[in-house]
Amino acid sequence: MNHALYSIVCAAFLIAPRALQARDRAPAKDVAVKDETVAPADVPPYVLKNRSTFNSPGDAARVPFWPVGWSKQKQVAIAVAATAPEVKETFDIKSLQVTSILLSSGTTSSLALINGRSYAEGEFLRMPKGARTRVRVGRINDGAVVLEYENQKIVVPLRRFELNQHKSEDDLLDPNR
Repeated sequence: MNHALYSIVCAAFLIAPRALQARDRAPAKDVAVKDETVAPADVPPYVLKNRSTFNSPGDAARVPFWPVGWSKQKQVAIAVAATAPEVKETFDIKSLQVTSILLSSGTTSSLALINGRSYAEGEFLRMPKGARTRVRVGRINDGAVVLEYENQKIVVPLRRFELNQHKSEDDLLDPNR
């Protein structure tokens, strides 16, 4: 019995809102349906009151497309004094010391130790401040590094001073050593 009563109450709650919505949607028989497609004849035509215009700003005015607070700055001509022609910097090969070379193993790139810093192929050498020269490491070979300076290719050999210093025979045979 309780189960049947419970089913009837649930069905009433499901059906009641739909029945009320259907009742609200149904048009009343007493109300006349208006035809909205016909425009009333007593509406006057639209008249424009203020016509907008654009006045271009003068030289002193702020351009409307610039951020607020920006204004056009007066251009000041700077006189360039006649100076001596620029002297091209010369690149001193003797200032470079290649002390170590690590060749690539397939997955890693070759490295060269030039003036105490490691460089890979394609990197630019660090030069002293104010220097306008740009020296690029072109290729790292076994025993030498090819550097590119302007349109030149410069080969700098590997130098290990502690291994290359030859001692005279007198120093080698010196009994006091």
